[in-house]
Order: sequence, then C-alpha cells, then structure tokens
Amino acid sequence: MVILNFKADRMKKLILFICPTLLLCSCTKKAEPVTTVIPTADYTLIGHKGKITFPEMTAEVYYENDSILHWKTTDTAGKTAEGDEKMHYQKLTDNLHFLNWIEKDGFTVSQLIDTQNGTVKAFWSFHDPKSDKAGRSSLFVDGKFEFIK
Repeated sequence: MVILNFKADRMKKLILFICPTLLLCSCTKKAEPVTTVIPTADYTLIGHKGKITFPEMTAEVYYENDSILHWKTTDTAGKTAEGDEKMHYQKLTDNLHFLNWIEKDGFTVSQLIDTQNGTVKAFWSFHDPKSDKAGRSSLFVDGKFEFIK
C-alpha cells in the first residue's frame, strides 16, 4: 500500500506540475510575423535635373514636365549649346524612362535612361551632307546618368 501511495503521490505532483505548464504555454500569444518596409529611392525623372556624361560631351538636362525639357551641352573643347525642346516621354518602369525629341536644326535624340543604375542608351540622328541616306547619319551612344540639384 505504501508503494501505491508513493506512486499516486508522485503522479499527483507530476500532474500538478505539467498542467500549469501546459496551460501557461497554451495561453501565451504567438508572435506575429514582423514585416519590415524598406524605403525605396525616388527614381522619378520628371521635375528633376540630371547630368549625362557622354564620351564627347556632357549634358545638363532639366526635365520640366512630361513634354518639355531644357538641355545644355558642353563638348570636350568647352563649347556650349542649349535649347528648350518639346519631348515625347514614356515611363517604362519606376526607373526606366524613354524620351525622344527633334531639335530645331533637325538633330534627333532618343534616349533610354535608367535612373537607378545611372545608364543612358542614346540614339542620335542628324544632318550629314556626306551621307547617301537622304543626307542623314545616326549613331548609338552610351552615357552615364546622375541626378543633380
């Protein structure tokens, strides 16, 4: 009988220990998953100024709105030119922008600007009296883009 009482007493203590532990564990609130919002940079082109560095010139451009821009170029000899242009603009993604305009002298510019990675792919078409293609020539030019104040 003593052995049975000892086992029963031991069993009661074990149950009295386990029950509150299980109750405590089941009542604790489970942690909610934590969502961290990482702020992204603003790669908007419109309303900002940028500097494009090409091998033979640097261009400072103010993208006034989605149809007007002002540009100023400086070539390697220090000669400057500038103009205000009506442009065609298409935002392809948050950081990819396609632009096209025709300057007063017929120089045509098409650009794909990646404001996140700082790259520019440009296509220029221009008057060339030596060309047998309706007096025009064209070329692709790579450049580096950066925002300026």
